[in-house]
Amino acid sequence: MGSRVLSLLFFLFFRVSSWLCSVPMWATLIAHFVFGLPIFWFWLTLGAWLLAGIIRWLTIGFARWGASEPDTNAHKPNKNPYSSTTESMTKK
Repeated sequence: MGSRVLSLLFFLFFRVSSWLCSVPMWATLIAHFVFGLPIFWFWLTLGAWLLAGIIRWLTIGFARWGASEPDTNAHKPNKNPYSSTTESMTKK
């Protein structure tokens, strides 16, 4: 569980440091002070920005979890009649 918390902290750090993805959030904050846009829009864009990052983080974690599963089909015999071994190819 400790590695998950640590990876979440790294995710939040890199999410905050990715300035390009946060442009809508900063634009709504500036629009709040300049044009009087309700602060609700800033919190909405902030939440959407973090939610998109958390979904991405969970997707990558799920893919990593699926990739680390042992292959249970690795030791099953091949019963496909169309895949030949080298012995049957050399028989005449």
